[in-house]
Amino acid sequence: MRIIHQITFSDIVDIIIISCIIYYLIIFLLQTKGFQLLKGILILFIITFFAQFFHLTTLHWVLEKVFALGMIALVIIFQPELRNVLRKLGTEQLLPFSTLHLFQINQLIEAVKYFCENKIGSTIVLERTTPLGSYTESGVKIDSNIDKKLLISIFNPGSPLHDGAVIIRHNRISAAGCILPVEEVKERGFLGTRHISAIKLSEETDAIVIVTSEETGKISIAEGGNLYQDISIEELRKRIEKSFHRK
Repeated sequence: MRIIHQITFSDIVDIIIISCIIYYLIIFLLQTKGFQLLKGILILFIITFFAQFFHLTTLHWVLEKVFALGMIALVIIFQPELRNVLRKLGTEQLLPFSTLHLFQINQLIEAVKYFCENKIGSTIVLERTTPLGSYTESGVKIDSNIDKKLLISIFNPGSPLHDGAVIIRHNRISAAGCILPVEEVKERGFLGTRHISAIKLSEETDAIVIVTSEETGKISIAEGGNLYQDISIEELRKRIEKSFHRK
């Protein structure tokens, strides 16, 4: 009981913060290539505990040096993942993202349907909480209502903007002809540039990216670093309404 009375509000806050850091660190490692590394770290911790418990001085000293070097190695190994985490922390919004009205969703769906029927390649990015202002700067500012005819004209093969992406922010078409990240192309060589850039953007942000293939006319959706291929118009509508429409 005496120990409980000695715990202050600062101690509780301290414990909560440390617990959250450890929790998200474990989640981070489980979602990356560090799962096997995580098991190795746990084994080293167990060995270190027994080395200290049984007073194995030399082994304990060696393990301390290994952990010191290991911290540096972790930063090097997880440099790409850490960069993405820091980018998200620096661009996260505190306010909820904009919603879409049913009329706007219908205009978007009709445009995608047209692209599928006519095998026109397109990339449409729907912003959520991560601001995409840096990506809109790479394209041509539009600032227009979401309109089927405008989207069709943008992605018309004869349009100078058709190779880039359209970014929808705050219920409006913010920009067109935008350049998205296309790193790690070799690892996903069986996909086209549109699909690769869509996956990469969805890894770096929480945006939803809609892609139509000019070769097959099929719809794909990139979200959370995953690519969902051959999506039907009905499934696309359900996903958009679930994520962006509020009754």
